[in-house]
Amino acid sequence: MQKKIFTITLIILGLITTNFAQLYITPRSLSLADAYTTQARGAEVFGWNPANLGLSGNPKFSLDYGIIPLVPFPMLQLSNNSISPNLLYNHFFTGKYLDTKDKEELLNYFPDNGLVFNPLVQMRLLNLSIKSWAITLGIEVTGKVVAPKELFHFAFFGNEFGEPIDLSKTDLQLQSVATVGLAHGWQMNNIPFIKDHVEQFAVGMSAKALLGLGYAGFEDLTAKLTTYTDKVVAQGNLFGKAGIGGVGFALDLGAAAQINKRLSAGLALNNLFGFINWDLGPAKVIHFSIDLEIPSDQLEKADSLLEASLRDTSYGSGAFTTNYPAYLLLGGEYRVFDNLKVMASYRQAFSRDFAMDVVPMLSTAVEYRPLNWLPLRFGLAFGGNERFKWSFGSGLNFNHWRLDWGFAQIGGFFNHGTGLAFCLNQSLVF
Repeated sequence: MQKKIFTITLIILGLITTNFAQLYITPRSLSLADAYTTQARGAEVFGWNPANLGLSGNPKFSLDYGIIPLVPFPMLQLSNNSISPNLLYNHFFTGKYLDTKDKEELLNYFPDNGLVFNPLVQMRLLNLSIKSWAITLGIEVTGKVVAPKELFHFAFFGNEFGEPIDLSKTDLQLQSVATVGLAHGWQMNNIPFIKDHVEQFAVGMSAKALLGLGYAGFEDLTAKLTTYTDKVVAQGNLFGKAGIGGVGFALDLGAAAQINKRLSAGLALNNLFGFINWDLGPAKVIHFSIDLEIPSDQLEKADSLLEASLRDTSYGSGAFTTNYPAYLLLGGEYRVFDNLKVMASYRQAFSRDFAMDVVPMLSTAVEYRPLNWLPLRFGLAFGGNERFKWSFGSGLNFNHWRLDWGFAQIGGFFNHGTGLAFCLNQSLVF
């Protein structure tokens, strides 16, 4: 019974608090396709560049919130690496008979590494800034779920007798974390060399305390299913780790420069030394194994036979540590006119943990204000875990109250997209 409660708790944590790659998504960052390194101000600097707190243009006080303070509007994203509405409408929902050629064409849509799902939700409970200081409180999860391509081959073509279906590329990795961060920016305008070349220069740092809520991940999986004329054989071993309750730490460092009235730049290293040590609650090594033969005349009893033959030899373990992935951001901004800005950003992760990818991401975006209170934003991004993303957004930005929203589509335009995201936020600014 305790094992079932433990497993159900991990699943719930993964479902209600899934996030993406420790980027602190805001409506503005989403609508600018993450070309936000130089734009983040006030309480929004976390995960972007804490040095921006040291530049002019920061509010004396800002409070970001979703619906009402401490009641967030979650950032929602659902994406995969293969399936789009166009694929579903033109190939799956046609009602026609699929011949071998049709099935092979469908199978080619799925990458060799399988179908990767990234269901994402982020909730910032509190984002507050006072002058050059800021604090944040939020809940997040990073992770991925992988279904192997062999499953789709089996669904389309069935399985030849004696040919095993290899399910070893199945993967799962989820990590749920509550973060508490404190950031500060310092003006450094009196440094001799720097003051001769830029109008403003600042450095910044944010420290984040991490409270691990739950972790579950596969470490090694071997699984095969083979059909014969007279029986079905299932064999496999799964090793993984799971934990509830941990503590960790991560550090952000940044530098920002207002070069002149039109040009600015920023550099940040985020989640340096990031880790979570799972030692506050139960931790265990997961081990399941199966070696089962089901005669053809007993297939109707497959469920009960499978349950009886599944061996759970999981056991409690000592503390273990997981990574909190680090990444570098380099960005620039050019003010073409007073109401038109062009931004660009480069993001480089240093590992493939969770939803991160070492493939760099390049983003570019524009913000145009036909009216002082009406921003129009559009962005494009290439690379990273998403490979391609386009976005847009707008809002109502008055003197002391702002409402912003952002929308992004991943993998393609409109019916060719394989994912989408939406975010909404309000701010009080003084």
